[in-house]
Amino acid sequence: MSLDKLINDRKIIAVICNQFGDTGKGKYTDYFASHWADVIARGTGGNNAGHTIILNGEEKIFHLLPAGITYDADGKTTILGNGMVIDLKSLNEELDELDQQSMSYNNLKISKDAHVVFPYHIEKDRANTSQENGGIGSTGRGIGPCYTDKIARRGITMGDLFDRQRLIRKLERSATHYPDQELDPEQIANSLEPFSERIKPFVADTVSEMHRFINQGKKVLLEGAQGLLISIEHGTYPFVTSSDCSLSGTATGVGLSARDVDLPLGIIKFPFMTRVGAGPFPTEIGGRDSESYCAKGLEHDIFYEAKEYLGMQIDLNEIRELQANGNSEALAEKRVGVVDHIRSSKDTLLDLANTESATSPIIQGAAMRLLAGEYGATTARPRRIGWTDAIAARYARRINGPYFILTKPDCLENIDEFRICTGYRNGNDTTEFRKDEQSLRTVAPTYTSHKGYGNVRNVKEFENLPPSLKNAIVDFDKFTEGETLIVSTGPESEQTIVK
Repeated sequence: MSLDKLINDRKIIAVICNQFGDTGKGKYTDYFASHWADVIARGTGGNNAGHTIILNGEEKIFHLLPAGITYDADGKTTILGNGMVIDLKSLNEELDELDQQSMSYNNLKISKDAHVVFPYHIEKDRANTSQENGGIGSTGRGIGPCYTDKIARRGITMGDLFDRQRLIRKLERSATHYPDQELDPEQIANSLEPFSERIKPFVADTVSEMHRFINQGKKVLLEGAQGLLISIEHGTYPFVTSSDCSLSGTATGVGLSARDVDLPLGIIKFPFMTRVGAGPFPTEIGGRDSESYCAKGLEHDIFYEAKEYLGMQIDLNEIRELQANGNSEALAEKRVGVVDHIRSSKDTLLDLANTESATSPIIQGAAMRLLAGEYGATTARPRRIGWTDAIAARYARRINGPYFILTKPDCLENIDEFRICTGYRNGNDTTEFRKDEQSLRTVAPTYTSHKGYGNVRNVKEFENLPPSLKNAIVDFDKFTEGETLIVSTGPESEQTIVK
């Protein structure tokens, strides 16, 4: 199938995640934004997201703005929808970055009904960022507390920012719900005023705008955030995010219905998957030991693991000081050197990642993490590593629709063997996904093993993929009763096979 055939006559396409997030939504938002869309809209979450794209050969990460903002100069509209929660300071910082690169955002629209993340939300959230001792491993960005206020009907919207009396009144009410913080409504309003005034021209009734665009025949791309398995509605509760990042939640977050979407594309990492933060993960390599290891956060980041497992000469005390001081430029420069070294050490990492030669599951997982660059785009925390779970994918397919995009197979090129989970064992064998923690903590995965494969980055047609990978995808589709339409073969937008 060609891309033209795939998108022919489509009016609304959604790019969403069928796993725990971090699957490559940024790449495919960029892909469809460049090839097809007129409007790119995001409807859930806040700056707890991190969508990565390759722009002019360089990696760029967006946390609030849809990745399609890079096509603003082409007349494409980007929307931050009503279902989002927005940190004004973070949004302004992203706009500053666009200014620095002489990139326009004239066609940006921000929902007047999106809720605002305030400093007191962040302060409260940061008290619960730890993944240890039963914590969920929050990003500490204030997302959960902001959604809590929204659901409790005491939230403050973008539209409220421009009525000073109403804003102060609402902030005074908020102060009563945060007694552990000494909130000064006037000071809060004053500190955020420069940020709100800057974005005022972009704030609009985006639901009405969205319906107008559709009536005009505009092609709309919905950019998901996070993933179905951490959706507040459908995920592994309570180890979930605070919004419904399913197809339905993504659509309602911009004023649409899931029934309006005529091509939902659920992204799945294959043949491995990841999770950030705490919570059950049946196929995790290393199990609870790996969860505890990754719970150390930045203690086990890319700098630590490159030093520990590749013998790089890295001064971790210097790194930690840079992190504590928020020196992102210096950290980014040092990270480039680490990434270059990792690329030159692929054979060593493959040996550590191969099941038969791995000295421990923790080292195997770390090697795969280094090979794939699996560290949080927002937090830089190590992502937990496991084999792709076809049972969980089938569950997601039933909620998000039948069509898949598979990403990251290029990261495990030349590994000896890979595995796909096709069963759970716990007394009685089962192939059903039960999202409660007790069920997922007590099952043992059973796997179908496949021979490893070689280079995929230069492959242009599905039929030309290495036979073991191609056959595994065919088997995966049959098991999940889904259909893989796209396979990613590398980080660049055009490293894409449309099946």
